[in-house]
Amino acid sequence: MSTTIQPDVPEAATIETPAPFSAWFAVAVLVGVTIFSFVDRQILAVVATPLKASLGLTDIQLGALQGLGLAFFAAVASYPIAWLADRFDRRLILCIGIGVWSLATAACAFQTTFEGLLIATIGIAVGEAGLGPIVWAVIPDLFPGRQRAAANLVYFLAAILGTALGLGISGATFGWLAAHGAALPGFLGEMDPWRATLLFVALPGPLFIALVATLRLKNSRAAAVASAAAFASTLADSGFVTYARRNLATLACVFAAIAAYNIGIASTLVWLPTALPRIFPIDPATVSVQLGMAIGPASLLGVGVSALCVKFWRGDRAVMAPRLGAIAFVVAAVPTALLPFVTASWQAMALVGVQFAAGLAAASVLPSIVQDISPPHLRARNFGLMTVVALVPQGLSPLVIGGLSEAVGGRHGLIAAIAIVGAPAWMLAAWLIWRSEAFFRRTVAEVQLASSAAATPGHA
Repeated sequence: MSTTIQPDVPEAATIETPAPFSAWFAVAVLVGVTIFSFVDRQILAVVATPLKASLGLTDIQLGALQGLGLAFFAAVASYPIAWLADRFDRRLILCIGIGVWSLATAACAFQTTFEGLLIATIGIAVGEAGLGPIVWAVIPDLFPGRQRAAANLVYFLAAILGTALGLGISGATFGWLAAHGAALPGFLGEMDPWRATLLFVALPGPLFIALVATLRLKNSRAAAVASAAAFASTLADSGFVTYARRNLATLACVFAAIAAYNIGIASTLVWLPTALPRIFPIDPATVSVQLGMAIGPASLLGVGVSALCVKFWRGDRAVMAPRLGAIAFVVAAVPTALLPFVTASWQAMALVGVQFAAGLAAASVLPSIVQDISPPHLRARNFGLMTVVALVPQGLSPLVIGGLSEAVGGRHGLIAAIAIVGAPAWMLAAWLIWRSEAFFRRTVAEVQLASSAAATPGHA
């Protein structure tokens, strides 16, 4: 939902033709692909305990697999893949990505060394790197005007619920295979449950490749070409570097806030399934299922609060999102800081629920903000850059938490490290998003000016 000022347009221009069924079908497929990616991305956290015991890994090595392997290399690959997505068929780029991360997830099942696992997780990261930039770049091509806000919210909510569903699917698959995997035929019955789980969660890849290939994405290339021509005529240069220099303050504040937000989220999602079994008599699969059950309702609540704020906001809508984000991110810091003091696993789940509700109330408006400040011909690259600046610190945080856990020591060392890293990250996100509100108007005005020029004959 757009949080920026809208240009004055004639009343007749605000009448929009409803998006066709094919557009909503595309959103449904993209949601399915996103959930599939979450399962493959989170599965290492779910099987971390038996994987560590089987291969003799340390917490730092686990952090490297889940942070350095997944997040850092996703950040490295994100912008080049987004560059390709701005120039070629986005369906093709996404299909290649699905194939890469599916094969890499399956390859993890056959590794016997830390080095082999690290290489396989790099494959997962590279395959998934283009997913976010492509999805958020495609939605404005599918939905006109105000309908884009609704589509953004639907996809964001479904994707966040997909995080919970992904954890639940991962935990349930691992739990079932741990109990019944020996009954499977052939070599599957002889595999360790964690290895069989990695193999099973990679199987839906070909199905999603086929579904993405059927999507109807019209006019995206024409819109990009027209946008580039309009920027060249109004600013004498349509390149990303010129755009970024002119809007450096806006991009820096927004993207850095998203980076800090990802640190806060990752600190909990990556390590809590490992931290709680060290304190309480509970297994990692059960923690993952419970965590998914806690995140689901909290996500609904957070996005619902965001939607209500957007609908009924009475102040300046141009600064609504920064102010909402600052408040919500501060609220999310409180339960994160309280995690080391829990005396039962349900208390940790309750705190995570509050954290997610507050964090997502703010985060749900961020994609619309990035779309609003992005010209069509640079849209995927903007989201690719956002991924870079988000995933680099997100990738380092699991490694830092693993190191802090070993430095603190004891059964509570890991959960204390989560709070030490996560709570300040939420506060930093609050300050950055509050600081950004003064820069939006100029960037949006520039993009809207060029977009108006692109809509005139001669630029298409």
